[in-house]
Amino acid sequence: MKKISLIFPGAIALLMVATPFAVQARPSGLLAQQTQQQPKRERANRLNLTDVQKQQIRAIREQTRNAIVNEVLNADQRNQYNAAVQSGNKKGAMRSLNLTEAQRTEIRNRMRASQERIEREVLTQTQREQLQQRRNQQGQRRSRQGA
Repeated sequence: MKKISLIFPGAIALLMVATPFAVQARPSGLLAQQTQQQPKRERANRLNLTDVQKQQIRAIREQTRNAIVNEVLNADQRNQYNAAVQSGNKKGAMRSLNLTEAQRTEIRNRMRASQERIEREVLTQTQREQLQQRRNQQGQRRSRQGA
């Protein structure tokens, strides 16, 4: 009985110490992907994109992806990328490549240019304003969290 009375307070103390760490733990794997993807879907839904706009956005993104694969990646990387896409790993295909810093920079620049093109050519003025407001709000939230 004496051992139980000593173990019980120790277990409670351990729970009290471990609980804050469990609450702060970041989601991993599939849950993390869903958490990251959800805001993008919500953002697109909140902009009330028409079917034509959605198609235009898909076309611009596809053009950008093809240009990156054909113009930025070397032959080995292209083969690896295509194999990953064919095996169903389209989202992780680019991450699995051993990209140089120059390639990462070029891809980042092309993706940024693609996003700017979408905003300029596809979105209406109202949608651009809504998008900018959301970006400002996200920036404010990030600055408060970092402070």
